[in-house]
Amino acid sequence: MALNFNFLRLLVFIFSLVSFIMSFPTTTKAKELDYQGPKCSEDRTTFNSTYQVNLITLFSSLSSKATITIFYNNTIIENKDTSNAVYGLFMCRGDVPFDVCGDCVQSATHVLSTECTLSLWGMIWYEQCMVRYSNTRFFSVPKTEPFTPMSNNFNVSINQDIFVPLLANTVNKTADQAAVSLNKYATKEQKVTKLETIFTLAQCTQDLSVGDCRSCLGFAVGQIHECCKGRRGGRVLLPSCNVRFEFYPFYRHGVSKALAPATKYPIMESKYSPDPGYLSHQCSNNQPTNLQKRLTTLLSDLSSKARNSNDNEFYISNVSNSFFGLYLCRADLPSSLCADCIVNATNRIASECPTSMEAVIWYNHCLLRYSNYSFFRTMGTNPRFKMMNVTDYDDYKSYYKYELWSALTKVAGEIWDRSDRYYTESFVLNDVQRLFVQGQCTKDLATLDCNYCIHDVIETAIPWCCLGSIGGRVLYPSCTLRFELFPFYRNGTDDQPPSTTTTVKTGRSRAVILIIVVPVVALVLLLSFCCYLFRKRARKSYNKTILRKNFGHESNTIGGLQFNLSIIEAATNHFSQENEIGKGGFGQVYKGVLPDGRHIAVKRLSKSSTQGATEFKNEVLLIAKLQHKNLVAFLGFCLEGQEKILIYEYVPNKSLDYFLFDPHSEKLLSWSERYNIIDGIAQGILYLHEYSRLKVIHRDLKPSNILLDENMNSKISDFGLARIIDQQQGSASRVVGTLGYMSPEYAMQGKFSEKSDIFSFGVMILEIITGKKNVGSNELYRIAEGLLSLVWRQFCNQTPLSVLDPKMKENCSESEVIRCIQIGLLCVQENPDERPTISTIVSYLSNISLELPSPREPAFFLHAKMDPTKTIAGESSSSFSVNEISESTFLPR
Repeated sequence: MALNFNFLRLLVFIFSLVSFIMSFPTTTKAKELDYQGPKCSEDRTTFNSTYQVNLITLFSSLSSKATITIFYNNTIIENKDTSNAVYGLFMCRGDVPFDVCGDCVQSATHVLSTECTLSLWGMIWYEQCMVRYSNTRFFSVPKTEPFTPMSNNFNVSINQDIFVPLLANTVNKTADQAAVSLNKYATKEQKVTKLETIFTLAQCTQDLSVGDCRSCLGFAVGQIHECCKGRRGGRVLLPSCNVRFEFYPFYRHGVSKALAPATKYPIMESKYSPDPGYLSHQCSNNQPTNLQKRLTTLLSDLSSKARNSNDNEFYISNVSNSFFGLYLCRADLPSSLCADCIVNATNRIASECPTSMEAVIWYNHCLLRYSNYSFFRTMGTNPRFKMMNVTDYDDYKSYYKYELWSALTKVAGEIWDRSDRYYTESFVLNDVQRLFVQGQCTKDLATLDCNYCIHDVIETAIPWCCLGSIGGRVLYPSCTLRFELFPFYRNGTDDQPPSTTTTVKTGRSRAVILIIVVPVVALVLLLSFCCYLFRKRARKSYNKTILRKNFGHESNTIGGLQFNLSIIEAATNHFSQENEIGKGGFGQVYKGVLPDGRHIAVKRLSKSSTQGATEFKNEVLLIAKLQHKNLVAFLGFCLEGQEKILIYEYVPNKSLDYFLFDPHSEKLLSWSERYNIIDGIAQGILYLHEYSRLKVIHRDLKPSNILLDENMNSKISDFGLARIIDQQQGSASRVVGTLGYMSPEYAMQGKFSEKSDIFSFGVMILEIITGKKNVGSNELYRIAEGLLSLVWRQFCNQTPLSVLDPKMKENCSESEVIRCIQIGLLCVQENPDERPTISTIVSYLSNISLELPSPREPAFFLHAKMDPTKTIAGESSSSFSVNEISESTFLPR
């Protein structure tokens, strides 16, 4: 009997599970839902247990109720067995319609059932809903752990002394209103500037009392201040409540039956118009004196490419070696209209900006841009052009603002994951009107930068508080976004204007053939397409699972950076030995060529290296956010099976140490090249310390980590192990770096700050000038005098030029050399507080009129105070890495 009962229960469980899975929505809307989590307990039940059967029953119960209410809780108990009881609830956002709520909850319960299969409790947050379950009763009990803080990527430009109290007051008022409302939900809008408004939302689960709800929201408001200070948006998600603020309308505001007002233009644009439609241009003020011919060469090359190529939508050029340029046509246009637009653009920009070092021009059909520096693969958001109907008052319902924001966000999510960086879609606004949206990025942008550029348009460039009508556009140098209430772009079948002629009658035999052939062909195509979709969906689901397992909730933002292993194998000739260009403790580095022609460097991490796995995760999540011309660009990653691969741009010249220290180097660096390298490294460090989205401390700056491109421009590489800490100065129990370049406070005490990088940079400056290598780990007791001591003694003896590299192949500027020696000595002073900041160093390099302070004696700690056989910061000597994996640290701004 027991066997029969267990078998019967297994059948019931399988039937319940299959029924639940079959009920999961397969609509596009459901598949595109994005979520945070899930969070699953480590305490687990067993397969086919009473608890698991009850859990599946609970999920079905929650899913069925979500189509008629936005909040519901339930308890599943079998045969009054409270030890296996399951308690659960769902809560949809207060503005969400029932059909959207139903899709969201079904998606949430499906994910929980697959990713928290045997966990005793679990929770998941979506944009539109949350679902929670547990084996202990939690109804009417406020819970604030675990919580998830999330901040917007963009910073506010408003005075913090004004914005912070204004935000706190607005969010607290929203929380007060939510606590006393019947559905425990409230929103509020507050003007911040003439053209900016903050939108706030607060919500509790409806089982909480007024006091418990306000207490929960109070905790969330406090966390908002901690996580999101100075940001243009943020949210805190708790099990019992949540708080959010943004500078755009992220929630609905009722339902409107009125028509949305359309922006009126002087001339109604036709999607078939041959007129390229000039919009605007911007020219720089700096004027070249002898480079006009090279600029003319560049513009001629761009125009010629547009006229003489059938595939002319996007093109980059640097034929003149002094100017760099690109153009981008709308992807829906035929090549003839693209060519006409580019010809117009080159002619106009040549006449409007004849002496400018950089310029950009926008048309309806295209954009064109040039500069005297290479901006390829670098996101540009300025200058910008905006065309919208901006008013001082609300001219149409907030309902349509939300619909517009939702549509733009949907298009933004599609553009960056497409190879052509172009996407259009139309959306139903009401029974009469449709919204047409078009977005595009330049094809040289990395996927993450394209996504960041389009979201910058949506979140910072559109004045959401003051749109007087629907219709407008925002144009950046690297991306464009447009929305209208009329179709302004061409669909795939719109290559030509509609014909007014009618077709001639066909014969009976042709009709019979069509009747037989067309259905057969259609059926074959349909079956093939279904097979393709099934395989694509299965692979996409597998990739998402792998990403979520390795990167958690942050996997949602990096999917566009993922490469297929087959592409990397083809690019590197299956990781052939001929393509190998480097090797280390982490694995091998290979050069390769992608199908689009881009040259790449591929770092294939060793499958047995735990350090490599840590480096992989941190570099994907953090280094991918850094983009600067003096940093090696991170292009993406590959994660399949046991393979963990990082992909970077390929830098053709070797590293700086080869040119400085290798006796077999065929090229000798001139002083002008060395000075340019020093300045490039300084610019890269300035970006890391001051201007990146995260404050970055590299901690392993040395010549072997400075790569040189084809023009001998320096690029900082090898960021290695990265982590985020919460203070301006950090400490490490495990010191990882290279002896001879580590500051004394880091090597001796494990303390690091920006001044640690300054010390390393100072050592490099002196090495670049002298051509001599500083004391290394194997030379601590064998060299009586290190490089720092040598340079300091000659500087004090007023003979600094005696340390100059004798291999210098040209006469150098003695004043520049002495100035750089003095800057190097300032950087290697023993007291970190006395070392200059990187912004000060850049000022010293760019402005020779600035007087330099006198340096103090450098830190001679290496051969005086350290014993490499002793432990460092509580670790064994094996923890001290010499020329191992670099380690970078990220500090919040």
